[in-house]
Amino acid sequence: MTIELHLGDCLEVMRSMTDKSVDAVITSPPYFNAKDYSHWNTYQEYLDFLDSLFTSLPRICENPSILAINLSCVIEPREKRSKESIRFPIPFDAVNLATKNGWKFQDDIVWKKPDGASSRARTFGNHRRPIAYKPFTVTEYILIFKWGDKLLDYAIRKHSKEQIQQSLVPDGYERTNVWEINPETNSEHPAPYPLTLAKKLTEYYSFVGDTILDPFMGSGTTGVACVKTGRNFIGIEIDPTYFAIAEKRIAEAQLQLRLEFD
Repeated sequence: MTIELHLGDCLEVMRSMTDKSVDAVITSPPYFNAKDYSHWNTYQEYLDFLDSLFTSLPRICENPSILAINLSCVIEPREKRSKESIRFPIPFDAVNLATKNGWKFQDDIVWKKPDGASSRARTFGNHRRPIAYKPFTVTEYILIFKWGDKLLDYAIRKHSKEQIQQSLVPDGYERTNVWEINPETNSEHPAPYPLTLAKKLTEYYSFVGDTILDPFMGSGTTGVACVKTGRNFIGIEIDPTYFAIAEKRIAEAQLQLRLEFD
């Protein structure tokens, strides 16, 4: 198992990566202007940022390979009572951007959080006026795309029988595209996604010994999932603070793995 961590801008780092060196991409990009660490002047700038990602990945991805990307609609609160709030349909726009760049849409997985995970529209329960209805937002999307003109069967056949046997998805796997998973609450990152989610995506969309890329590593959740499932990992993170957290978490996961085998 190899772990490769890079501190820097993912688009710049990916330019130096070897062609077809990645078997799958599992990632959760920054939310659009939803957290202090991510800001774009306009929504179009954010879409251009996603477009650059979808454009840059194919060169370094195997044929075929899988991209699993966690995206969510984001609400921009209204400035004052006389103004409207704006809800940006990021996952839906992302599908158009990805397919424009040659990615083939495969599946949409709905990550459902507990009802208390959203604070939207608490006032509607008081007045119940039609049209003003706003549901609690408790879902995010995991969009699954395929890159390359080869069938996924080719990716299966290139692995040894031993690798395939070691990679069989365990009992209790998700049978529908609605996954009920609690959000991460004990994290030093403001927008972590759960280890349970990262581990499922790793197990369902890659084989033991494959190389997984996370261009927005954050606190290293995908890397920890790769350690636990026997995948190689390449992580890129632009923020030095979160990079250091990721380094520590992944090193601790590796140490725990070694202790389990001693």
